[in-house]
Amino acid sequence: MATGMVEDTSFEDEQLAAMTTEDIIRATRLLDNEIRILKEEMQRTNLELDSYKEKIKENQEKIKLNKQLPYLVGNIVEVRISFS
Repeated sequence: MATGMVEDTSFEDEQLAAMTTEDIIRATRLLDNEIRILKEEMQRTNLELDSYKEKIKENQEKIKLNKQLPYLVGNIVEVRISFS
């Protein structure tokens, strides 16, 4: 596998040596734009992930409340019966 990496590197070096200065600048700008786009997509995805985590947390709290509610209602009914 190491030989494959060496061959790829030498091929890239040959390509780079064959490029003009303008080609290198153009390729650099394209890479910069792609990096910027990927960073923006990563930020958007992270915000989406945070939103989902928050929704999950809220839903888990609602589930806890719904599990406790019948006991609370039962206790209130028992208190009312004992006073009447």
